[in-house]
Amino acid sequence: MSDEERKEIMNRFYEVLKEYPDVRFNGTYVDENGMGICDWEAPNAEVVREIVEKALGKPPVDPVVMVKRVL
Repeated sequence: MSDEERKEIMNRFYEVLKEYPDVRFNGTYVDENGMGICDWEAPNAEVVREIVEKALGKPPVDPVVMVKRVL
């Protein structure tokens, strides 16, 4: 993905996130194999799915799961 494509996607997410003041996108982290994790602070997984669908025009490809910090 080019820098321009990344900027375009992030701009779409930031626009959608204006509608969700209680949600925070902390970033996407990718390993050397391309495996990525998106870190969100949100009330539930459904809200994240909704935001992704609004920003990208389609539902998330990968599952959205809730986790809690234990350490």
